[in-house]
Amino acid sequence: MAKKKPSGSDTTSSIPAPAIMPTQPMPQAMPMHGMPMQPGMMPQGMPQGMPGMMPGAMPGQNNPMFAMMHMMQMMMGGGLAPSVVDPSALPFTGTGPVNDGDQGLDADIIRPSLLDHRIKVQKGVPMGSVLDHLCLSEDRQHALGGIPKGCTIALAGPPGKGKTRTALAGLSRVANAGSPVAFVVAEEGFHNDEESGRDDLCSRLTKIGMTATGLSEAQFSKNVLERMFVLQSQYHKGQSWDDFVTKYRYLVEKENIRFVVIDSLNMLDPTKNRTADNLSALKTYNHEKGITCICIGQIRDTGQPVGGEALMHTADAVFLIEEMGLGSKEIADFWGGKYRDKIEVIHAVKSVTTPVLPYPVRVDRDPTTGVLTVHPAQPRDYPVLPPKG
Repeated sequence: MAKKKPSGSDTTSSIPAPAIMPTQPMPQAMPMHGMPMQPGMMPQGMPQGMPGMMPGAMPGQNNPMFAMMHMMQMMMGGGLAPSVVDPSALPFTGTGPVNDGDQGLDADIIRPSLLDHRIKVQKGVPMGSVLDHLCLSEDRQHALGGIPKGCTIALAGPPGKGKTRTALAGLSRVANAGSPVAFVVAEEGFHNDEESGRDDLCSRLTKIGMTATGLSEAQFSKNVLERMFVLQSQYHKGQSWDDFVTKYRYLVEKENIRFVVIDSLNMLDPTKNRTADNLSALKTYNHEKGITCICIGQIRDTGQPVGGEALMHTADAVFLIEEMGLGSKEIADFWGGKYRDKIEVIHAVKSVTTPVLPYPVRVDRDPTTGVLTVHPAQPRDYPVLPPKG
């Protein structure tokens, strides 16, 4: 016997209700503010939803029509991929490793037994100053005759002691010998276009270089300045350490630079908090390119270079200029000075590639150029060794 259909049901519909539709009647909306709810009205503040949604339902929640529309849109727009692989599973998919020429983790592993030319002799770059006597040959019987070639050297000391002038004289000598050189300026402007009356850095470089090389201005321009490049990297012009690195690499690789003077390393980072880290990165790059680099540095009130022990550990070689007080008559006699006077000495704190002179050298300055030279009163017990052959 057939069951009687409920009154009010649609007898022409043959589509069964979805299984996920609620089977209990929807709760009747409560009147708000004493106003009776009209048929088809939503309570105030409720989201209106989207077409085809149940009243009060959020998009995609218990609404098969919305879910089907969303799937169709993805398929039509190509957003539904036939298969999606979890990124974490990618290394385990495929038939095997692909030989793309990348050494992977082996790239940083060196097998010394496979290397050629393992034993080398350190060479020197002549500076024409006291710096040529601080590092020794392997037999410790002769001066190297220059600063260690291919090394990054920290030259630190108080202001006004001749660091920059000594470095510029050496820079001019290297360029005159035929090598392209670079001068990184971080403390002052290099050249004033207008006649301001100031003896600017370009003028001082030219005069020091002409005296150091013995060339006329025309010869100096042709033999030295044609091979010299000046990189301005003053922090007060908005230059950061990263800006310097970008320009430094560009200049070195474009012009095949092999000798650099930086004046000064500390001013490339005005906070002076990362001097040693910056020097470490610079040294690594210089080693790769075979660059000899003098980094002029400042010292603190304690007499230690800015960057402290970390900087001295990082640099290939460290030359430190200091003031020495002659606190007794015996010390004054030994150093050829007067009791209670102060003299200037320089000593090699370290060199990773050569032996160093084990005692300080009293320095004098050339009256014309201001370049650091060996003082005539250097003690006989502390002899300065001549270069080999």
